[in-house]
Amino acid sequence: MTDHVSSSILKFTPEAKKSTFASGLAPERLAFDRSGNLFVTDTPSKVTRAEVKGSDSILKFTPDGKRSTLVSGLGHPGGLTFDDKGNLFVSIFVKEYSSYSILKFTPEGVKSSFATGLNGPVDMVFDRSGSLFMTDNRRDSILKFTPDGKKNTFATGISFYGLAFDAADNLFVSEYGGDLIFKFTPDGTQSTLVSDRVSPDKQWEYHLDADTPMIVKAGTRQSVLDVSEEMSGAGNAKIVWAPDSKRFAFNYSPIHAHHTTYEKVAFYQLRGDKWVALRSPANASERLQLAQLAKEGLPKSAYSPDADWSQDILKLRKWTDANTAILYAYAAWADGSRHRKETFLFTMKFDREGNWKIVKTHQMSDKQVEEKYNEP
Repeated sequence: MTDHVSSSILKFTPEAKKSTFASGLAPERLAFDRSGNLFVTDTPSKVTRAEVKGSDSILKFTPDGKRSTLVSGLGHPGGLTFDDKGNLFVSIFVKEYSSYSILKFTPEGVKSSFATGLNGPVDMVFDRSGSLFMTDNRRDSILKFTPDGKKNTFATGISFYGLAFDAADNLFVSEYGGDLIFKFTPDGTQSTLVSDRVSPDKQWEYHLDADTPMIVKAGTRQSVLDVSEEMSGAGNAKIVWAPDSKRFAFNYSPIHAHHTTYEKVAFYQLRGDKWVALRSPANASERLQLAQLAKEGLPKSAYSPDADWSQDILKLRKWTDANTAILYAYAAWADGSRHRKETFLFTMKFDREGNWKIVKTHQMSDKQVEEKYNEP
């Protein structure tokens, strides 16, 4: 697996023992060929947020770890996949066309163009007949290329992301930035396989229609809570239901003026037949959200309105029961020339009316954060 934090590729044995396979990279996508060679997109341009300058490449690692470069000078390579003949297909941004294309590399390394004029390819996979399926994220569609290169639209209307086929040639697709997994049978019949949007009691559902988030009665479009004003410009919020379906939390990224990664959480509770907003754990002040919750353990600079922070994240990790929630908070800021970061877990208790209080505070060490991040 790729680890962006440590700029490395991690290897896990069947017994879940972890080791570092390669380091000093900006790895993004992985794919194995039939001989067990590992191919990796190395994308430093995405790390530095640079314009397309041809600084990215595709690396090859033999089973014994020997490294070589298959091709360099690329701009934002995306998906990697192999066909049954051992040809490697790579989706890539081509500056000359101002669009994405799919390149093809034979086992001997000969390069050719398979498709051009694409808009935002993310993932690619072949079915048993040799047709290539590709998620086009910017067009909210799945494209299908027949073995002779003919293109058509297989599905549309959803921001599709990852792709995988099972042994029966059913296609499974994840939603970009969401919590849905869709299933497509070989004849194209679509169904929703997994969704965290529906409440545990199956009575309520989080629905996003034309960027308008709302809570509806499950299986309908009957709105019972319109949160479009609160969530304006927040994109696809993540909903986390309480076990009894009487409360939920939204983890989302609101529009803000700060040059920082900013995420916050909002709580709602069912009162009678109406959903109402509860008091937020932190307000949109000029202070870090973490500084509003942590009573001790933070340096004075975290409480300063002049703190130059780069990350200010507050979100619900999980509900442990109907009245208890675990809140995650992370902040990174500059204290003069010194960069600081802190991670906390807060245990929240709710009463019948939805009032809450923090009953436990846990400051996580760097080791705990790393172990949690890298756990298989």
